[in-house]
Amino acid sequence: MNTTPLVSMTGFGSAVAAVEGWRVGVEFRSVNQRGLQVRVMSPDSLRWLEPHILERVKGSVERGRIEVRIDLEPAQDDGSADFRQIDQDRFAALARTLKKLALDNRLATPISLHSLWEYRSFFERSIGDEFSEDSADLILPAVDEALAEMIESRRREGRGIAEELTEHLGQLEKCLNGVDELRTSGQQALRTRAEQRLREALAEFEVETVDEGRLVQEIAYYVEKGDISEELQRARSHVEKLSGLVADTGSDGVGKKIDFYLQEMIRETNTMGSKSQHAGLTDLVIEMKSLVEKMREQAANVE
Repeated sequence: MNTTPLVSMTGFGSAVAAVEGWRVGVEFRSVNQRGLQVRVMSPDSLRWLEPHILERVKGSVERGRIEVRIDLEPAQDDGSADFRQIDQDRFAALARTLKKLALDNRLATPISLHSLWEYRSFFERSIGDEFSEDSADLILPAVDEALAEMIESRRREGRGIAEELTEHLGQLEKCLNGVDELRTSGQQALRTRAEQRLREALAEFEVETVDEGRLVQEIAYYVEKGDISEELQRARSHVEKLSGLVADTGSDGVGKKIDFYLQEMIRETNTMGSKSQHAGLTDLVIEMKSLVEKMREQAANVE
């Protein structure tokens, strides 16, 4: 039997890579989502990472909204590295050009560092020069590490969800046993009440001759309308199926399957409640509905 644990859609993972004086931080955050949605936020110089990240996520995650953040910062705090480094050759060429223009046009204003800074777009070197796809061997291991950590955190939370679902299923089973006991013990009382009400109605209308056969039919019809044996049987079947899904989750889309059977449980409990003519049974139905709603909230986060 495959006993893959439940997996939550909520998780977090992070890792760091060091590349040529830079610190590359990778973070994966995951929350619940009906399908799979991946969003990658990264500096322009690391846009080439996106297809690698998408391939890895789609190969290991089925559902959830995954946000991936890639950050860059200098590996040192002394200012020796900066996001915008100066291309010295371009800087020198710009200085020569501006100086020549000033001389040719007889401009008295000297060329200063301040005036050169106005044209910094000509000599600033993009950090993309340091982070071409040749850096993949240094950065992708951090991506894999952060993704693996997020997946493990989803599994840890999934185990917690499985424990809570199992506990709630046990409580549901107890409630169903209580409903069955009340149903069995209350059938005779229901027949007695039905017969009493029918005879009181006949007396009120001064009906002297009673067709006992017809009376029995009416009593049987009245009792059958309040019978919940079919709903009880289906509810037990749903609980059994849910227990199997929580304990043995080898199939795909287990979260959706759990939600489906919980919706069916709501349907059966609502019908039991509408047929209930016993205060104790109504209390049990209310308790079951509360349990199922709690389970639906938890199951909404299952992959």
